[in-house]
Amino acid sequence: MNYGRGLRYIILHLLLVKGPMTGAEIMDEVERNSLGVWRPSPGSVYPMIRNLESEGLIKVVRSEGTKKYYGITDKGREATQFVSKQKRIEDVITELESLVDYILDNWDNVLPEGKDRLKKIEEKLSIVLRT
Repeated sequence: MNYGRGLRYIILHLLLVKGPMTGAEIMDEVERNSLGVWRPSPGSVYPMIRNLESEGLIKVVRSEGTKKYYGITDKGREATQFVSKQKRIEDVITELESLVDYILDNWDNVLPEGKDRLKKIEEKLSIVLRT
């Protein structure tokens, strides 16, 4: 699987929520949050950190010996707000799709009042989908 794009937003989100972290701490936190299902490799985390840094989304905020702690910049904060809104919308669309599948699987049990409400929902959606 290609987690590159997701890793980008995960790193930004972690730095936004947790504050400055090293690359190793980012890997540990991803593994912890995924309940051990996924631990990104150094070969994916550090190049992504360099990309985010070159884009001005994160920066080194302090160094302790050889450790670099990365923090999110204002530009990075703006990027997470945009992504968060898009992610919420995408999640709602996915949920709506699942609900439609459920309704279709149970169509014979939908009462006439429910079918009328579904027609009104269809009308609302058709207005924006035609544009």
